[in-house]
Amino acid sequence: MTTVTVRQSGGAEIVSIPKAIGKMLGLTVGAELELSVVDNKIVLTPLSDDTSLEALLAESPRENFSLNDEDREWLDAKPLGRELL
Repeated sequence: MTTVTVRQSGGAEIVSIPKAIGKMLGLTVGAELELSVVDNKIVLTPLSDDTSLEALLAESPRENFSLNDEDREWLDAKPLGRELL
């Protein structure tokens, strides 16, 4: 069991989530958590609808990152209008 301390920050009372627990739950800075009180206990539940690009890419097979002929053609194409380079 891990113990945390309630601290003051501006007008809020805050606690910090230990890094090891955040890592175990896949939390990153900016992750949203639902806060509820159940049986007089604080319960924090990660919200899963905010999937980051980093998380999606981490689950993708590595072979999907290799360039195919169509990708190379697109990358080598010359601008047709006023595209920014």
